[in-house]
Amino acid sequence: MMGAPRAMSAGTRVRVVEAGPVPSTSTWDDDHNRTSTSLKRRLQQMFFNGDKKIQAEIVFIGSESERDSLRRKNLVKVAVRDPAGSAIVITAESKNLIQK
Repeated sequence: MMGAPRAMSAGTRVRVVEAGPVPSTSTWDDDHNRTSTSLKRRLQQMFFNGDKKIQAEIVFIGSESERDSLRRKNLVKVAVRDPAGSAIVITAESKNLIQK
């Protein structure tokens, strides 16, 4: 088995290893239109670009089936928050994250 990604527990503050474009595997959770699409896109881009102002932490997933599905794809859910208080939950590859 080649380099299995290290498991990170919920609540762990993270950042991206290498800044770059938003991966195609990254999506945001539906928040029933509480946050505009443009703001979601901007927060997602800022997180993957490695912006220092963005805070991000691993989110606990209550559904065991969803947790297993994400684990098979090497994805985790990350809550991304900017200083103004806007927040979204996105998926990110676990191998591209390190602990802050």
